[in-house]
Amino acid sequence: MTEPKKKSRKGLRAVAVVGVLGIAGFVLLQTTASGSPNATPSPTPKPSATTPSTTPKPQPPDATQPTTPGEAKDDKAIDRLPYPGDPEAEAAYVADEDRRLVEVRTVDSLARWSKTSLNSPYRIATGSAYTLVLTPRREVYTIKDLLGLAPQTFIRQPDGGYLLSEHVVIQNGATLNLASSGGLTLRLASDDKGFVSIVNYGGVLNVQGANGRPVRISSWNRDTDGPDTLTNDGRAYIRSLGGQVRFRYAELSDLGFWSGRTGGLSLTGTDRPNSGSLDKLGETMRVGKRATKERQAEKDAGKKADPGTTGLNGAGKNSLSQVLPAGKLPLPEVDIADPEYSYVSALIQNTTIKRNAFGLFAASANGLDIRDSKFDDSLVDGIVMHRYVTNAVIDSSTADGNAGDGFVLSRATTGIVLSEIEASRNHRNGLTMSGLPLADGPSATGSSLGSYGNNTVSNSKLIDNARYGVEVIGGTNIGVNANDLQGNDMGVVVRGGAEDVSVVGNRVTEPIRQGIAIRDGVTKSVVTGNIISGGNTSVYLRDSAATVQRNTMSDADSHAISLVGSVSETKVTENTISGRGPSAIDTKRAADVNMHRWKNDEDNWHDTTPFVVTLKRFLQPLTAMWICLAALLIFTAARGSRRIRKVVHPYADKRPVTDGRSVPAGAVPVAGDNNNHLGAR
Repeated sequence: MTEPKKKSRKGLRAVAVVGVLGIAGFVLLQTTASGSPNATPSPTPKPSATTPSTTPKPQPPDATQPTTPGEAKDDKAIDRLPYPGDPEAEAAYVADEDRRLVEVRTVDSLARWSKTSLNSPYRIATGSAYTLVLTPRREVYTIKDLLGLAPQTFIRQPDGGYLLSEHVVIQNGATLNLASSGGLTLRLASDDKGFVSIVNYGGVLNVQGANGRPVRISSWNRDTDGPDTLTNDGRAYIRSLGGQVRFRYAELSDLGFWSGRTGGLSLTGTDRPNSGSLDKLGETMRVGKRATKERQAEKDAGKKADPGTTGLNGAGKNSLSQVLPAGKLPLPEVDIADPEYSYVSALIQNTTIKRNAFGLFAASANGLDIRDSKFDDSLVDGIVMHRYVTNAVIDSSTADGNAGDGFVLSRATTGIVLSEIEASRNHRNGLTMSGLPLADGPSATGSSLGSYGNNTVSNSKLIDNARYGVEVIGGTNIGVNANDLQGNDMGVVVRGGAEDVSVVGNRVTEPIRQGIAIRDGVTKSVVTGNIISGGNTSVYLRDSAATVQRNTMSDADSHAISLVGSVSETKVTENTISGRGPSAIDTKRAADVNMHRWKNDEDNWHDTTPFVVTLKRFLQPLTAMWICLAALLIFTAARGSRRIRKVVHPYADKRPVTDGRSVPAGAVPVAGDNNNHLGAR
């Protein structure tokens, strides 16, 4: 075979190989299950340990987003542990408790309006148990007073402790002092015969122990002579509706059930006007001859009643004796300086609370001061700031092993400062901060549409929580600063349209998935000065605007930074990045990323993109078509170059046979020469 033909066949083989590779790449792209040529392949998710694999899961909003390994598809995949009680039965017990307290309040009000004197403590039969009501007086109520007021239901036991088997209510103006420098053990009856409670209704509850000799309060099963560990028939609890509460060197255990207000230790204010305002309203609304005579008698007497007596400040004279005429009614006066029932305030110091339904539940509270305390192993959450909690400080306190979150700042909480707290081994988040509005439109209660915020957590440890270390949901002016987050599913997650959030100076170590996630409408936020090591992705941003600057990211195994969706206002610069994975900064799923003037140190990042993935990214359908066209052009050019012959004279065939030069005789062969004869043959 001639040499030109061999070269032609080699060229054809080369073109065939290129064509086959192009077709293979096209087929690979069409059959890839990822659905997006730029998406990094993700592993098949494992079925949840708590949900059978045959049960279809509802698709959350996040499930529609493209994901890479380690990205959160389902924010609700890790929820609190199931509540161990009986929801229906316990909800009925909560309603019974509400009715009982309304009954106590009603009796007190009726006594005042009917001019019945209730200057001394009294007892009300409420349901299956009695309620001892401590009325206002100058002197505080003590253990000795309880022994005298309830000799059959407040009993000293052989070990020196006390068993309380009836409810106690502390009225406004009264103070109950459960204190002992040598330690005190108070057991609240709680079994199948019923349970009791201590409710501070606007007064003062003081529980004071000493270092090493605390006041111990727990539920008590009289049948087993031990704490009540079951909640399905209700359980003893402590609650304050307004007023003031002080706990120092105390231990509370195995209290509460089902709801926040009956959850163990509950601090709840009310929106009722105080009793003095009600009395003033009744005074201004009295009409008729009887009322006129009463006013004249009061005027003549000059109101000589001693304000320091144990009476009810003359409230008994403020009864409505006649039907009121039509017309404009006077408005009640609300004493802002002395809200009484409007808000509750509390000091909790050196106190341990464990195995309650809720460790501590607070709502409508102003000025909470919680220090050096522990809230562990709760059936729901450790500390819950539920609604309208303002100006609270939680310092040097821990929440460990709770079935839900360690600390919760719910909606409508503001001005909360958490410092040097520790939340570890909680089954959900270490700390949840929600600043979402109470409503997103017209509502039955007419709630405001404004966001809440001005909350910070700093210098704290959030370790080995099953879900997130810190989760911020909505709100404005939120600070997550200088915290140590170790081993959580994710370190810090900010979402829900939060605004002006600073995530500064945190150390995030070995998260299972993402170190810091900013997603779903977050604006005007800063992620700077953080040290993030381990996990799949160090910083993840989706549909949000944030400045990611001067962070140190190492040992991520997918991406150091991932940008997804609309991130045009996001800036990523001056970060030090090391690790190994498909890419250091993943922007392939960002719709409108602006990388102008981004400068990051990526020298220590090792690209581990597999050859198949690289080929898949390179061999797009259009790319394969252009490769085939280029190969065809190259082949055509190569064949054309081989057809070019040596340049010859155009009239070479017209040249003479000889050039006219003489030839020697010996050079011309002779016909009879043997050699010539052999050559001819």
